[in-house]
Amino acid sequence: YRWGSCRRRGENVIGDNCCGWKQASVLKSIGVRESDVLYANFNNDLGISPYIILVDRKWKTIVLAIRGTLSLEDMVSDVTISPTPLGEDLCRECGLDADWKDEQCHAGMLAGAKWIYDELKRHGLLDEAMTSREFAKFRLRVIGHSLGAGIAAILGWMLRGKYPMLRCLCFSPPGCVFTERLARESKEFTWSYVLHNDVVPRLSFDSLINFRNDLIEMIARIKVPKHCIFQSHFMHMNEDSLVDLPAKQLYEKENIPKSKFWTDFQNYKERQHQRMLRNNKRNCKMTIPGQIVHMVRTSTKLGNAPCGCLLSCCNTILSCGTTRQTKKYKVRWTEAEDFSEIYISPTMMMDHFPYNVSHALEAAAASYGITSDQEREEEEEKEKEEERGEGTKKSS
Repeated sequence: YRWGSCRRRGENVIGDNCCGWKQASVLKSIGVRESDVLYANFNNDLGISPYIILVDRKWKTIVLAIRGTLSLEDMVSDVTISPTPLGEDLCRECGLDADWKDEQCHAGMLAGAKWIYDELKRHGLLDEAMTSREFAKFRLRVIGHSLGAGIAAILGWMLRGKYPMLRCLCFSPPGCVFTERLARESKEFTWSYVLHNDVVPRLSFDSLINFRNDLIEMIARIKVPKHCIFQSHFMHMNEDSLVDLPAKQLYEKENIPKSKFWTDFQNYKERQHQRMLRNNKRNCKMTIPGQIVHMVRTSTKLGNAPCGCLLSCCNTILSCGTTRQTKKYKVRWTEAEDFSEIYISPTMMMDHFPYNVSHALEAAAASYGITSDQEREEEEEKEKEEERGEGTKKSS
């Protein structure tokens, strides 16, 4: 690609800079030709997420890919967590049955899905591609990571009436995209992929409340000076010392001593409960969409796993994706209930990064004999070199 010099942008590429660097980075990272980009919109604002429509000729697929969280506006969309109903108007517009109108979605992601849906109606390029003779036998896939995964799942619902064979691939989706009924029904066309201890698929309103309460309760259980807790984090300990540590530093849950801190916390929880009753807040449980594939790391020798040292952690983040990567993963089907609690883990943030998810998927695919084009080319080149070497020995 000769992307160094400025060039005129195509009419179907929106929101790029004058040199086309955004499109260039996308093409370079995923390895497709510019002619295979049908449309790209890089604009980003509240309720507006960048997306691209491209052609994957190898797998005969039209791909609509939605970007995950990268900007401050995306973060605002992430935390706009209030459940919002699909609504009668949206169901009618998308050809959904009216009985879905009261089912709820993540508010920020629903806004992003509506914006892309309106965009698709405006320019009509997806319809044009799916009905063209050139792509007559091509499939449609809607994919995204993180925030983009949640938007992809909701957009898949909205497009399903027009494209019944549509499939959604959601990588590291948040744990609060759909109500349980929507999530259950989406299993027909949606697959979610979660890497090990990734915290984002475990984030929901309920899990955050439980995490807050558990954290405050843990503070109340401490029976040694706080500096002893931090000191033990930096001390070298054997297995026996670690096993005995909780009993030395924490009270049992049933034996938490009375204190002003503990009394205030109990009063706080009661006020929150009463506030929810006054506001008639519905117990609307939100969860992960579709069928869930959990990639569990079975090796602790992970080059990008953070440690307790802040400096080492910084070095780890800087070198993440270039250091040693484990090749040992166990892939299993699981249910949304397995992600109802937040786990504190050294890799809870790193497991959410796209390139770590990509490495895990490649490793999992390799275990089933599926390799990437680059690995396949390297293996073929190695075999050719071995054949040339054997031919040289025979001739000599």
